[in-house]
Amino acid sequence: MSAANGLTAKKSFLRSGWIKALGGFVGLVLFLSVMAYANSSRVIALVDDHFYEETLAACVMVFGWVASDRLTVELQTFCNVSMFTLAAQNQQRTADAEE
Repeated sequence: MSAANGLTAKKSFLRSGWIKALGGFVGLVLFLSVMAYANSSRVIALVDDHFYEETLAACVMVFGWVASDRLTVELQTFCNVSMFTLAAQNQQRTADAEE
């Protein structure tokens, strides 16, 4: 009798609250990742239009940690060229989509 009471009191594994919360969290992260990938060209254009100096400073700081033996001018040049390349690719994709 006690074994039957223990089984009825125990919840199903898939019905437990933390599994539902974990599934919701994973689903939300997946959804946001897909949305960010789909709108990545818009994000690049927004950064290029409004946050160029801040993004350049952050890029130089991060690559300063990675390649500490490089001069700041070299890091600024690398980041500048990389950012302009991303902006040009975005502009080309936008122009191709409009045609």
